Amino acid sequence: MQFANLNLIEIVGTLIGGLALFLFGLELMTRGLKAIAGARLQGLLGTLTASRIRGVFAGAGITALLNSSTITTVLLVGFVSAGLMTLQQSIPVIMGANIGSTLTAQIIAFDISAITPFMLAGGFLFYGFSPRELLRQLGGVTFGLGLLFLGIQFMGDATRPLRDYEPFIEAMQDMHHPLLGIVIGAVFTAIVQSSAATLAIVIALGSQGLIPLESGIALILGANVGTCGTALLASIGKSAQALQVGIVHLLFNVLGVLFLVFVIPQFADFIRYLSPSSPELTGTARLAAEMPRQVANAHTVFSVFGTVVLIWFTGPIGRLAERLAPQTSKEGWQDPGVPRYLDAALVEMPALAITRVQLELVELGKQVQSLVKNGAVSVVEGSEQALATLTDRDRAADTLSTAILTYIGQLSEAVHSDEEGRQLVDLARIVTCLDAIREVATTSMLALSQRRLAQGADVAQLRSPETVQFAMAVIEHFTLALETISHPSADIVTRIVNAKPEIEAQAGIARRFIMSVVQLRSQEDALNFRLANDMIEHLNEVARLSRAIAKASRSLNDVRVSQSH
Repeated sequence: MQFANLNLIEIVGTLIGGLALFLFGLELMTRGLKAIAGARLQGLLGTLTASRIRGVFAGAGITALLNSSTITTVLLVGFVSAGLMTLQQSIPVIMGANIGSTLTAQIIAFDISAITPFMLAGGFLFYGFSPRELLRQLGGVTFGLGLLFLGIQFMGDATRPLRDYEPFIEAMQDMHHPLLGIVIGAVFTAIVQSSAATLAIVIALGSQGLIPLESGIALILGANVGTCGTALLASIGKSAQALQVGIVHLLFNVLGVLFLVFVIPQFADFIRYLSPSSPELTGTARLAAEMPRQVANAHTVFSVFGTVVLIWFTGPIGRLAERLAPQTSKEGWQDPGVPRYLDAALVEMPALAITRVQLELVELGKQVQSLVKNGAVSVVEGSEQALATLTDRDRAADTLSTAILTYIGQLSEAVHSDEEGRQLVDLARIVTCLDAIREVATTSMLALSQRRLAQGADVAQLRSPETVQFAMAVIEHFTLALETISHPSADIVTRIVNAKPEIEAQAGIARRFIMSVVQLRSQEDALNFRLANDMIEHLNEVARLSRAIAKASRSLNDVRVSQSH
């Protein structure tokens, strides 16, 4: 075929259009899988730290559910950065993620062009018109899968005319050099941020008999290296441990490539032996029939082989990553106003992000608890410097609270079910209650402290076992409420709610003591009386808001229990 007879514009346009369909279908499919698998992911994540082998299975399972090893690795960056997982615990999960990612290659290796239109039609109907959320998500997965196969067909059709185009055939012959194929595969995968897209193109080229298996393997090896770029980018701006996760991912894939780069011909023969063959065909036709499954099997065997060999060297790999990205002394300090657990990568997976919000709320609760304790002390004996410190801490807590509410707002736009929506409402209620308690500590109590200092009042005489016992009961009430945020317990919530009469009785005892001590014979006595009674009212408000936090936590847990059923 002459160059003039080859419509390169049409070929390139169809190829790019097919790739776009493939990537959009992959995104649609992944989005649906995230929604369906959200609750199950939480259970899988609970197994990550059990052992190396279970970590591998968990990583493979999560990646299979999310349909992307890149997403799994980015999640691990967030977990390690937030201190929820150590680097050593993340390494087996990364290895398992590489195995789980091969599921997509195995799926797209099937030739189901005959049923692709039915998948598109059925998936679109359920996705667009089903009244049930689960059916809508399943429709999205089916529709995305149909687009994925349609994209592969487009790419195959685009490359078919190249079978007889000598310059292209000669260029493909140059691909026999493994380093060139690895570089091309790595660069292309880094650009499109999807190793599945690279595999789809390799399968499309192979289905037309345009490249041999050896060249396809080189491109696959490169794709495994190129997919590490996203995790490395995700670690920018985070802790050294987060960067170490991205480096571990890169090291694992690079070491796997080094194992095979010099034995690609032998590895290709092994894959041909494992894969179905079509001996009744010859030449290009046989290559086209056998290549897709061989490419998928090569990807799977590469990932499994690398894991089996390197799983016993997680310690040295981790230590090498730590040496390549050492932690600096500055990383030991954490700005209290900066979120530790909120991760932008989880916004599209509210089921996981909600747990992160709970952890962040516990951090906010600790800051507010400290403000309440220091605020109560400042009313009795705080200095001007102590009040200034209290104000600075309040600013940090206010910044963190704003970040949490903003994150909840982002999650509300990505929720996949009514249950998740109700959970976000409960989380927002908890933030509101913590903000209200913070206002009590740093506005109301601070105002009492400033009045005491301005008028030179001495209320230390009002400190007694009765008043101290009441204040400590309120603090304990609040502490228990904070525990229910991350570890909801029906017994603790009931205990907090039922403690209302006891708290009110203790407040009454404290008031009677104050009345017995203060004779109200002077303006100073009146000021002391007001300060003490106002303090009791503020602590009562903290107790009331603590009960509200416990009730919201109970509601949050009730929704989670209903989701698990």
